[in-house]
Amino acid sequence: MISKTKDMLLKEKYYTHLLVFIAFTLFVSCDLDEEVYTEVLSSEFGQTEEEVTALVGAAYSSYGGWIGGPWVTSLVSSDEGVVPTRGTDWAENGQWARMHEHDFQPDDFYANFSWGPLYTGINNVNRIIYQLEQTGTDAALQTVKELKVLRAFNYYHLMDIYGNVPLVISFVDAEENPANNTRAEIFSFITTEVESVIDDLPTDVTSTYGKINKWVAHALLAKVYLNAEVYVGSPEWEKVIEHTDAIIESGNYNLASSYFDNFSIDNESSSENIFVFVYDRVFSGGMSIAVRTLHYESQKTYNFTQQPWNGYSSLEDFYNKFDDDDVRKQSFVVGPQFDSSGNPLEDASAEPTDPNGPPIEFTPEITGLRTALRQEGTRIGKFEFESGGDPAAMNNDFPVFRYGDILLTKAEAEFRLGNEADALVLVNMIRERAGVPTFASLTLDVLLDERGRETAFEGYRRQDQIRFGTFNDAWEFKPADPSDHVNLFPISRSQLEANPNLQQNPGY
Repeated sequence: MISKTKDMLLKEKYYTHLLVFIAFTLFVSCDLDEEVYTEVLSSEFGQTEEEVTALVGAAYSSYGGWIGGPWVTSLVSSDEGVVPTRGTDWAENGQWARMHEHDFQPDDFYANFSWGPLYTGINNVNRIIYQLEQTGTDAALQTVKELKVLRAFNYYHLMDIYGNVPLVISFVDAEENPANNTRAEIFSFITTEVESVIDDLPTDVTSTYGKINKWVAHALLAKVYLNAEVYVGSPEWEKVIEHTDAIIESGNYNLASSYFDNFSIDNESSSENIFVFVYDRVFSGGMSIAVRTLHYESQKTYNFTQQPWNGYSSLEDFYNKFDDDDVRKQSFVVGPQFDSSGNPLEDASAEPTDPNGPPIEFTPEITGLRTALRQEGTRIGKFEFESGGDPAAMNNDFPVFRYGDILLTKAEAEFRLGNEADALVLVNMIRERAGVPTFASLTLDVLLDERGRETAFEGYRRQDQIRFGTFNDAWEFKPADPSDHVNLFPISRSQLEANPNLQQNPGY
């Protein structure tokens, strides 16, 4: 049933593009004056379910830049991953290295990684909400409630990464150059907005695959309240438990028997994934982890349609947090590499004088952030690679909110409230599924490490480290931070120049 739902969603994406094209063709081919054009767009289009789908499609298709935006922002700024410079590859004038070292610069490209795609999503949602409200049908107004949660999701990440950001919720009355709102104001907007509609959201999990439903809203609130002390200075552990309990007690989700069912090519059948970005090589591209992480010669291993870029890697210390018998250690690609016929891969281009270059073996050790060898660094293999597929447009859906994370989120809240026994039960459920011994007791350090193992490469490591107070510590290739201002990214200089009312974050 869930698999069929994904097929239906991909068809909706196709019909979205088709209907928008038809509507555009009608508008430009008819002799319509401005008044009729506006009237057709706002009050007539969106009357049918197909037309509503066409409008809403743009809101959900704006996450093609997720891997190159919020996801990599978390990966490279944390102790989880790095993009080492290998010769001249990935040098980028030191920008990738500075990102890992927390030497954040407003002129560097990563300052805009998340701002651009997240505000693109917000602008799409604001436009679609305006159009649906003009339509006024029951179906349209119900969809508005779902889109408000999606907009709040974008603001959650903007607030998390940049702190004080402009709050823009109007399409027709928006200020041309809005000023920053405070982080506390954004926090209040998110929680108030989602709580105002949560009880009116759909509860069925099959017909809403890849879309907002009640349980997605609970997951969003649980994550926002989990970080409340960081965002507004006051913890909200009881509210974390309230919203995680709503998901757990719904009975809609459970731990997948196999951890990697959540990340397989056909992971729409997972019993664990609460909210996903639906990716597909034809209808919805953007799932590009394989092309970013694997070696150039790895094309021969998986018979990919194009050559990977030999970039994103994990760090030795993070890799060593996993016991050898932990099934989650298979999230890394490590050791000697072979082609699809089992022959050892050789990196001929690494040694121009040797046509049979050194055998390719991915090593946990990286000898230098700016001087890494081409084979160094374990690669990110958590998401199944498709033989014969396009590594830049994988078919795996990306799990944004997942039941295993929800269990650990509740466990952390319980532990911080002094309920260690309750927290221990939840953490050990995760440990048992991973095939490793259960814990007899917990500490905050143990919880953070377990979160790292369970949610590796899912885009939350930076956030977790800030909440646990380790983000400013020294780790591989990064000294201790002289100031915690780096807990927020700088606003890109290009954004500041485009909008003179924006204020840069302190320290930049």
